[in-house]
Amino acid sequence: MKFISSKNISKFIVILPLSGIIITSFLLSFVSVYTVKNNFEKEKLKVTKEFFNSLQKITKQRVELAYNIIDALYKDKKDYNQTVKIIQKVLDKMKWENKGYIFVFDYKGNVVYHINKKFIGTNRWNIQRRGVKIVRLLINSALKHPEGTYVKYFAYNPGGSSQQKVSYVKIYKPLKIIIGSGVYLDYLDKKLLKKQKQYKEMLNRIIKNIAVGTLIILIFMLTVIYYFASILRNLFNTYNEEIQKEKEILFKKANFDLLTGLYNREYFMYQLKKLLHITQRENKKLAVVFIDLDRFKEINDTLGHQSGDKVLKIIAKRLKKSIRKSDIVSRFGGDEFVILFYDVNSFEIINILEKILNKIKKPVILNDVKYYLSASLGVTIAPNDGTEAETLIKNADTAMYKAKSAGKDRFEFYTKSMSEEANKRINLKNSLYRAMEKNEFRIFFQPQIDKNNKLSGMEVLIRWQHPVKGLISPVEFIPLAIEIGIIDKIDLWVIEHSMIQYKIWLEKGYNPGVISCNVTIFQLEKKDFSEDLKSLLEKHSFNPEYLNLEVTEESIMKNPDKSLNILNKIRKLGVCVNIDDFGTGYSSLAYLKKLPVSKIKIDRMFIKDIPDDTDDMVITKIIIELARSLNLKVIAEGVETDKQKEFVFSNGCDYIQGYYYSPPIPADEFEEKFLKKG
Repeated sequence: MKFISSKNISKFIVILPLSGIIITSFLLSFVSVYTVKNNFEKEKLKVTKEFFNSLQKITKQRVELAYNIIDALYKDKKDYNQTVKIIQKVLDKMKWENKGYIFVFDYKGNVVYHINKKFIGTNRWNIQRRGVKIVRLLINSALKHPEGTYVKYFAYNPGGSSQQKVSYVKIYKPLKIIIGSGVYLDYLDKKLLKKQKQYKEMLNRIIKNIAVGTLIILIFMLTVIYYFASILRNLFNTYNEEIQKEKEILFKKANFDLLTGLYNREYFMYQLKKLLHITQRENKKLAVVFIDLDRFKEINDTLGHQSGDKVLKIIAKRLKKSIRKSDIVSRFGGDEFVILFYDVNSFEIINILEKILNKIKKPVILNDVKYYLSASLGVTIAPNDGTEAETLIKNADTAMYKAKSAGKDRFEFYTKSMSEEANKRINLKNSLYRAMEKNEFRIFFQPQIDKNNKLSGMEVLIRWQHPVKGLISPVEFIPLAIEIGIIDKIDLWVIEHSMIQYKIWLEKGYNPGVISCNVTIFQLEKKDFSEDLKSLLEKHSFNPEYLNLEVTEESIMKNPDKSLNILNKIRKLGVCVNIDDFGTGYSSLAYLKKLPVSKIKIDRMFIKDIPDDTDDMVITKIIIELARSLNLKVIAEGVETDKQKEFVFSNGCDYIQGYYYSPPIPADEFEEKFLKKG
């Protein structure tokens, strides 16, 4: 929809009322002209009627008066010639307005009396005006109407011009004469012209008044309109600005991620589909890069979503600065970003990706504390790896997972073999959802032996008995369980089934020592974990002294204060806490002293190369001495040889765990090998 501009609004505001005023003025003028003209026509008829009424009355009166005078003179004198002379003298003294006079002819056309003296005594019987013998017309008309009649004809007025004239004529039989008096009609024309002039003047005054009034109204209206237009224009501009802002907001909502300001998924997919058509037509290549932040969830979970949002904004700015102006970067959701490169080669992409990885690795400062992130990137090229938008996104995602599983903080280009791996991964995920319902999980036990070669306890480890793939290691499915959000259920399942098995052994009279179960940081951070653990202990009437929970050092040190609070709740239940993989999480001595832990487990990475690696031997000694100084028991895991066993025990280690004694084995085998003989 196109909006009317403020400039056009102003035009409409001015043009519409001015047009109305001008049209009104024109109509008033038209009505005035019509009214005046109509009145003039009526006045003309009236004047004409009055004129002729007056003409008839006056000419007849004149003739009747002259007739009576002549009749009186003739009765008195009874002499024609003498009477004619007297008539001439008397009629000379009779004067009327508009040059009115009496004329007298005998029946033969001789002029008895006329105002023009030169006509007296002449015969005008054959005088013609416009082909009419007017004297003969007058005489014949009078003879036909002896009581008097009106005759209309053309005659020369005293000025010499031919004018229409109306005369009243009447015969006087005793003297055989006709007496007449007439009026030239130009007097009527003059009168009408005078009236017409008056009406013209009136009309001019009216038109002038209308024009002046219109001008005054126009000036007034222009002033009012100017101010009104200014107000309305400002209102319109404000409204138009608001409309534009709303359009921008809607456009942003439709095309941009509101948190980071990057393009959203919908816009990215639209541009990708459009550019795919162009690449096919122009035989060019484009690349799609899928980016997933490594360990972002840990920041989000430990510091909160507000801090997580700040991190995403910082990363978004870094990504925008890393790419070309022609490239498109989008936030796909959560901590996932996608970049679209058009018309690039592999060399250019590699340079940009290395730049992206380096920028992401720069520390993020939150509340004056530095946090370090990395990212896993997957790259797919069109048309080599696909020509459909959805296919390219899926392939880039697959390559990203390959980068993540290969150690993170790197990028991988998509290959067809990755799709096979990805499909396996998807199938594995789908199966994992149903594994607990189908009772496909198994618990295995690995013994923990003291320096006297006696069983002190065991670590419980989970395995997945897949109906097709067979026994699957936790290394394969635990990351998937974390990813799909069921790791907390698996952890509780392991703890509960460990309790059940432990009680079976107790009922058989065995002494299994303590059982150690692994729990993830995701489980510990659940608000109700301590309540869930308490419920299990009560449900199975399990003595908490026989249960140890193992938490990795790395997960504890991600948020030590929070971990301290969680571990204290567990310890209050009577359950001991062990630090697993010690030596890899960079614990500070201050925090280690505060933590309510009973044992620490030296990570296998420090044991496996003993005695060949002197550094590992030094580190192992230090860890054991540190634990002893804090009154903590030490377990060395990953022990496989006599030399490793002798080294750790000789340096004060309390327990060992590893293939030297046994790999993780099922409950019945564990019972046979380690419980029955005890």
